[in-house]
Amino acid sequence: MHLSPEERLRRGRIVRKHLMVGLLALLVIIPLNFIVSRQYPWWLWVLIVWLPLIAAHSLWAKGFFDRRKEGM
Repeated sequence: MHLSPEERLRRGRIVRKHLMVGLLALLVIIPLNFIVSRQYPWWLWVLIVWLPLIAAHSLWAKGFFDRRKEGM
């Protein structure tokens, strides 16, 4: 299934919003980690969980998970 240009742009915007929310969350979480406990960098767990989600979301935006319709 080929994505229309409008659908590709819409999906791209959604992925960019997801990425921006993740980065903003990390901008809050990292200083919070250093205030609460400098010894243990627990913000890395958030990063480790969020990166595969953003990667999967990017693949979705490119149409990687869309099924092809037969005859097209």
